[in-house]
Amino acid sequence: MSGRYILSIVTDFSASHILEGHPGKCSRLHGHNWSVEVEVEARELDRLGMAIDFAELKAATRQIVETMDHRHLNDLPEFAGINPTAEHVAGAIYRALRTWLSGHHARLSAVTVWETAHARVRYTEED
Repeated sequence: MSGRYILSIVTDFSASHILEGHPGKCSRLHGHNWSVEVEVEARELDRLGMAIDFAELKAATRQIVETMDHRHLNDLPEFAGINPTAEHVAGAIYRALRTWLSGHHARLSAVTVWETAHARVRYTEED
């Protein structure tokens, strides 16, 4: 049995949203300080002994969440026609990172998004 390496980084951003059709307070304009954890895995290391450079992964993730930072999520193209729920935010970040990682030997495992310190969603896809 071969081993695998699971790496993660955490970043954050602030953004507002409205959840259309929600029966409670979330149907009104409100914001969150979102936290985002990205997990990647690899079965082999590069010539330096790394699965992926943390600095590269952080920079790529930061570039993606910067497009959402201090924005109203409902106005962004990735949420056109859908509510920008934590589930959809995690999925959007996952898809963008999956594309970025396509040239690396590490693969994306999951993206976890926290709306608050007590509420999170973890998004992953089957191989």
